[in-house]
Amino acid sequence: MKDLFIIPQSEKSIIAKVKFGNILEIGKIDIPFNSKSVISENELIVSLCFDTKVLRIFDINGDLIHEINNFGYKALACKENTIFLGGDNKIISEHEKGELFSIIDLNDLEFQLKNIKLPIRVMDGKSIDDILINSNELILVDNVVFPKYILRYDITITNNPIHLDTDDLPNNGTYEHIIKGDINNEWLALFSSTAGMYGSSQYITIEGKNAGTLSTHVFRYDERRAKRLHINNSTFKFIDICLIHNYLFIIRTDGFGYVDLNNQISNNNFIKLSTKLNGFNRMLKTNSNDLILINEYDYELVEL
Repeated sequence: MKDLFIIPQSEKSIIAKVKFGNILEIGKIDIPFNSKSVISENELIVSLCFDTKVLRIFDINGDLIHEINNFGYKALACKENTIFLGGDNKIISEHEKGELFSIIDLNDLEFQLKNIKLPIRVMDGKSIDDILINSNELILVDNVVFPKYILRYDITITNNPIHLDTDDLPNNGTYEHIIKGDINNEWLALFSSTAGMYGSSQYITIEGKNAGTLSTHVFRYDERRAKRLHINNSTFKFIDICLIHNYLFIIRTDGFGYVDLNNQISNNNFIKLSTKLNGFNRMLKTNSNDLILINEYDYELVEL
């Protein structure tokens, strides 16, 4: 069911697909807005529901068939009939706190979680913040306490991820948290935030045929220190990102638009696009590279 996707909404979320340039609603499903969802090849819907800390598995009609409670997962991805989960152990174990990587093989209707041992020393306070898949490569994005890592796996056999290598991530600042990543054949983008006693910053780090970083800064207390560091307070914040072909689409507090990554990667090259929907705070990219803007009560298919 690679053409189907879930549009999260405030009450009932929507099972949908794009047909002839329009979003066709297939049905409703009990998934809250603050969630991440995927659909497997064997027509199961798996959702991380963050407010209630529950992982739910539904059939394709939206009927609940299984729940897993008390988890520490933050990241969710799917290839074929294998679910990949990332997060931290602090809720699950008092003795093994740190990064957590697990899989569920949906061919096994017992839906057993299998923890995968990581090739790094797991540390209290750290987490796998996102999982990115491009073809047969899976990337785990490790956060917060330096050093930070990207862990690459071969998932040619999806239920047997094989570690390939571990790359260090650059450190952008204190308490850096990976909010979201995205990947395609040409680019890798990581959206992160940092916080310190003087304020906060956001970064979108791009690697690929070109490389660069977009950033915003809000200094709350010491404007003179900000001037000494040649950092100007920004008039906007980043909200969400999405890669499609050579374009990085961004929702900012001052509007929606994109940066052409073949050109200089700069906030000055952000091109705003007009939309019908207001107050959107999430983007959804389908398997066919359709782009949908979402708020808690509505959605809009973007003409690309």
